[in-house]
Amino acid sequence: MNRLLKIIKESLASVSHSRFYETERGFQAEFIAELKKRIPLLQLEGAIVEQEYQKRIRAHGINIRPDIIIHVPFEERHHDSRRQGNFVVFELKLNADKKKALSAYENLSKICEVLEYPLGVFINSNNISTHLNRYHGPHKESLCAFAVRLHDDRVEVKHDYPI
Repeated sequence: MNRLLKIIKESLASVSHSRFYETERGFQAEFIAELKKRIPLLQLEGAIVEQEYQKRIRAHGINIRPDIIIHVPFEERHHDSRRQGNFVVFELKLNADKKKALSAYENLSKICEVLEYPLGVFINSNNISTHLNRYHGPHKESLCAFAVRLHDDRVEVKHDYPI
C-alpha cells in the first residue's frame, strides 16, 4: 500500500503546468498520463488505468461513475466476480469545498464497499485542503486524500491517510 501511495503522490507532484490547474478534466488527464508512467512499477499483473468507467447497476450493483480506476478488466480476469482485480478508485474535484469533498468520500465509500476496492482516493486539485478529517462515514479506513496546488510555481502536495 505504501508503494502505491508513493506512486500516486509522485504522479501528482509531476503535474506542474499551471494550465492543468484550471479545470478538473485537464488536471485529470495529466494526472492519468503521469500515473500510467509509474503503474508498471507496482507489478499489478493485467491492471490498467481507466477513466470515467460507468458502473452499471445490473452488472456492478452500483451506478456511480468514478473518475479513475486501477483494475484488471473483468473480461480479462479468470474470476467470476467483478469484486476481484480491483485496486484503486479515484474521485477528483477542482477546488472542492467541504460539501463537494464529503460527497466524493461518500461515493468512494460506496464503491469500496460494493466492489471491494481496497483503496479509495480523493484528490482535491488547486486546493490545499482534503476535508478528510470531516468525513465520519463508513469505510474511512479504506480512504485517503490528496490536495495539490501550484504555489509560487512549485507543486505542493498534501496527503491524509487514515489507514
